[in-house]
Amino acid sequence: MSEQNTNGYYENGDNNNYYQNQDNNNYYNNQDSNQNNGQNNKKNNKGMIAVIIAVAAVVIIVGCTAAITFILGVNSGTTNISSTKETTAEKYADIGSTNSTDTSDSSSTSGSVVVTDVSKVVSNTMPSIVAITSTTVMQSNNYDSIYDYYFGGGDGNSKGSTYEQQAAGSGIIVDQTDSELLIVTNNHVIEDADSLKIQFDGMSSDKAVDGYIKGTDSTKDVAVVAVKLKDIPKATLNTIKKATLGDSDKVSVGEGVVAIGNALGYGQSVTTGIVSAKDREANIENKTMKLLQTDAAINGGNSGGALLNSKGEVIGINVAKYSSSGSSTSASVEGMGFAIPITSVKSIISNLETKTTRQKLAADKQGYLGITSKYDVTSDISEAYQMPTGVYVYETTKNGPADKAGIQSGDIIRKFDGQEVDSMESLQSIIQYYQPGEKIKVTIAYASGRTYKEKEVTVTLGKRSDVTNSETQAEQ
Repeated sequence: MSEQNTNGYYENGDNNNYYQNQDNNNYYNNQDSNQNNGQNNKKNNKGMIAVIIAVAAVVIIVGCTAAITFILGVNSGTTNISSTKETTAEKYADIGSTNSTDTSDSSSTSGSVVVTDVSKVVSNTMPSIVAITSTTVMQSNNYDSIYDYYFGGGDGNSKGSTYEQQAAGSGIIVDQTDSELLIVTNNHVIEDADSLKIQFDGMSSDKAVDGYIKGTDSTKDVAVVAVKLKDIPKATLNTIKKATLGDSDKVSVGEGVVAIGNALGYGQSVTTGIVSAKDREANIENKTMKLLQTDAAINGGNSGGALLNSKGEVIGINVAKYSSSGSSTSASVEGMGFAIPITSVKSIISNLETKTTRQKLAADKQGYLGITSKYDVTSDISEAYQMPTGVYVYETTKNGPADKAGIQSGDIIRKFDGQEVDSMESLQSIIQYYQPGEKIKVTIAYASGRTYKEKEVTVTLGKRSDVTNSETQAEQ
């Protein structure tokens, strides 16, 4: 119930209470609202944190996976690059690597240069290697007129002059007798030489001593040279050595080797390499030989020198190298040197050492065999026609040395004084050291049905001046 007060208006407590209640309600409502908003904010914050944690976890997992994949790719030696277009590319198994040997004990290290020291081998072996200088007297033809060119001045002789031609080679000291030092070299080093000079280790070229032919074998390109001990200075005799011959049959491809020789005539030099191949067929001096191949440098003058193994043993006699000028349209040749396997010629060397030491004789003092040959039985002809290699006798001089010894037309000369011959040229190069009247054993092959048999005959060499019939260029 409302009452009017004296002031003319009504006090209404309800109204006051109403407004108060309204204010209170608003207060509590605001309080509830704030409490609800606080709770909602807490929930929202928790959700956001969860999202952040989830995203971080995904990033970490993806990052780790990528890192592991990269590491595995590097370790396998490959880089994996995927294409969005080639998602189904075929995978192939790893074929493996040749570098599977454990090299943890190897002396080489990453980024370093490995140098092989062969100084001990060289210092021990060098005293057994010699330099050989051969001198050949050559004839030059000089003509005063065109008439002299064709007719030799009317007397059958050209007005020529002689000059000396020198060549350099190497040799290996292999043996010693009571009076001689024996040296093995290549036949082509001393072939047709009028004189030889031998220079020992530590000796100056002007002190070189004379050398003499002991024996030759053109088929194997081997020769033995003798030096008289009395000609060698005592100081040199105290320092030189005989070489140790090894076993070339036991050599392995890839084995390290040392080559020593008188390269280009400049004196003894050393090169190193490996055995590149064994039993390599190569054409040397117009004949096929089975040789050791090496990448050790073998140059002119090295012929006759030593190819050594790591022990300093001689496993080969340096003989030649293949070379070419090369061009943009043709392949050049590098690192192809060859050596005669020492085991294949040991018996030949021993046989040549037993021969009589000889000097080249003037043409009018050389012995005469009395045969004519028009062709040689080379290895190719031998294989094609089943004939022994050697000098084919086209005919013999009637009542000449060969005829008297029983050599006939169609026979093949295989050996002269125990030295194998494979051409008329090699036979002539041997006979020029033999005098008329010497009794020489000659091995011949003669036809017996469809095969050939060998026999040995003794020939007494004659004088060329005794021959009355006409001679040919292929006559000996």
